[in-house]
Amino acid sequence: MKRVFSFIHSKVARRIFVLFVICALLPVCILALVSLHRVSARLEMDSQERLRRAAKSAGMAIFGGFNLLQAELEFMSISPVEKSREIPRQMVRPAGVKSFRAVTLVKSADNIKTIPGMPRIISPAARAHLDAGNALIYADADLGAGSPIFMATSMNRSLPQNGLLVGEVNPEYLWTLVGYTLPPGVDICILGPSGKQLYSTSPKTPPLASLVNTNQKLASTGQSGWQPEDEKYLVNSWPLFMKPAFLADSWTVAAYQSKRNALGPARSFITTFLLVVFLTLFVVIFFSSLLIRRSLVPLSILKDGARRLSSGDFHSRVEIDSGDEFEELAVSFNDMTAQLGNQFNSLSEMGMLVQRILAAHDRDTIIDTVMSRFRNSVSCEWLGISFTDENANFRFLTACNKDSGSTHSETVRFGALLNEIDFESLQSAGKSLHVSAEQGFTPLLSPMMSEGAREFFLLPIIIKERFLGILTIGYRSVPERIREELVRSRQIADEIAIALDNIRLIEELNRLNRGTIEVLANTVDAKSPWTAGHSKRVTRLALAIGKEVGLSASDLELIQLAGLLHDIGKIGVPEYILDKPGRLTEEEYALIKKHPEKGAEILRPIRAYHGAIPIVAQHHEQYDGQGYPLGLACDEIVLGARILAVADVFDALNSDRPYRQGWEIGKVFSYLEEKAGSSFDPKVVKAFLKIDRAVYLESPENAEPRMYSAADSRQGGHERAVSET
Repeated sequence: MKRVFSFIHSKVARRIFVLFVICALLPVCILALVSLHRVSARLEMDSQERLRRAAKSAGMAIFGGFNLLQAELEFMSISPVEKSREIPRQMVRPAGVKSFRAVTLVKSADNIKTIPGMPRIISPAARAHLDAGNALIYADADLGAGSPIFMATSMNRSLPQNGLLVGEVNPEYLWTLVGYTLPPGVDICILGPSGKQLYSTSPKTPPLASLVNTNQKLASTGQSGWQPEDEKYLVNSWPLFMKPAFLADSWTVAAYQSKRNALGPARSFITTFLLVVFLTLFVVIFFSSLLIRRSLVPLSILKDGARRLSSGDFHSRVEIDSGDEFEELAVSFNDMTAQLGNQFNSLSEMGMLVQRILAAHDRDTIIDTVMSRFRNSVSCEWLGISFTDENANFRFLTACNKDSGSTHSETVRFGALLNEIDFESLQSAGKSLHVSAEQGFTPLLSPMMSEGAREFFLLPIIIKERFLGILTIGYRSVPERIREELVRSRQIADEIAIALDNIRLIEELNRLNRGTIEVLANTVDAKSPWTAGHSKRVTRLALAIGKEVGLSASDLELIQLAGLLHDIGKIGVPEYILDKPGRLTEEEYALIKKHPEKGAEILRPIRAYHGAIPIVAQHHEQYDGQGYPLGLACDEIVLGARILAVADVFDALNSDRPYRQGWEIGKVFSYLEEKAGSSFDPKVVKAFLKIDRAVYLESPENAEPRMYSAADSRQGGHERAVSET
């Protein structure tokens, strides 16, 4: 026996074992329920048989009633001498109930139309049926309650040929006969050929009539159930065939009874059964609740704790004092919650740190981000980050700080030169290198060692086999969870490597982009020796104006791009037109006027230049709408184009051209002030007059532009300068 119960050493196991023993009562309850079901099914079968017999008895009573009515109608048609005899016994009817409402003698079948409700002409089949000595029952095809029912029979030989005796049947006579056949508690519903109700002993028949009519299509007799809102019923039907005897369509007799009354004998059994079940359940609940409660309460506490944990509440704790395995599980659960909370916070902080690192555009931003947020993800006492110096081998630019307990601790920046051996050991270290004090790397670690750091972990920052730097974490002694800290540190170091590589790629792209733009600008300026440096000078002036009016950095970048490329459309203008010393013809001038649109077309395929296209396309529009190519005016012209127009005209008038010498600056100022509000935006002109004179007195090559005091030396020089620039 000891071996049999040797598994019950755990308190929880014993509780579950006792619970299963108590649940052995469940088969007894199932057996009782099966017995109840079988008894109820048997009683229901007996009730259905009783209803079937009641429906049949009622149907036979109706059929017998029609036979009595036929005999009575035939009795009326015999001679007076024969009537003096004793009335046949089968013609005795219930007292006070008339069998016919009216009887009519029809001497000829042609006059049958005089009886309302009867057919105008007797069909050959009906005549043959009457001649055979049978009675004819006629009613509407849509027979319902209150509809007339007629019975016809042939007259005797003493009356004229084809004479009929027609009587309107009193339905109450038939229903009275039906009432004699009903057993207690059973109701009858009689349906006509179309399914409409002819008679019912209970008012709850409309849905029942529809149900019986549906079942009638399936079988000659059938049983079914009907459940109105308040009570369940048993239903059985029997068809009344009248075609052979009376040449009439069949009726349906439905008998129904309340299921509660039909199954009345089972009530006492059910009552006893329920008492036994409730007593059994009470015993089971009483004993099992004592045992289940001790198991479910701790489980409920653990469930609530798990729900809070899943919702992100890592500070919740569960308290269970059961003295068994549940208490041990609660302790483990609390430890797990604390660890998950730390890991979740670390991962969340690390995600924010990585996001900021990847968004950085320079090394200093990376250093500040790492120094301020690294310890939110990784626990360390000292932190350092070193980047390689591109100008010297083995030299690192290092920043380190000590955890002072505050959000921001002081960061020390210094340069460190490693020897070749230390550098090679870093490159071959893999993910991390553990170094103790006085084991090398002194130039890199000395500031931290001077503060008491003794254990260091160096994580090389490498991407695509390029050594970019070192991430260093320092401790007085190695912590227990150093493996987890190193995993997170390694992830951060990898993200730093990606950020540094992105910075390098962005710088290369920017250099390439700037070089490409300058090449395009130089290509345009190189078409004529008179326009050399024009794009750069215009760009410098436009940027100065943009800063004066308070443009953002992104808008200034677009102005710089548009300034360098504003005349790129002149690539399609022949040199002889650009260098022509005299007045341009209308055809030549029209070709010059196309260069803003041509420039926009050239830049349109380059997505990065889309922001500058409106400025390039509109830099020859005038404030009063007299410019080209679209004739835009005022604020319809983008601000960048209005700024570029002033800078462009200033440099064109101040520079030498093949058709005139450059104007002196004072004259150019006067011209711009004169045209403010017509050709130029007055606000832009006002801003231009405020900028530092050094901006337009120095060329991009730091050479002074030639200053002229003479007037235009060629006819049309001023107008051409303004139109071409």
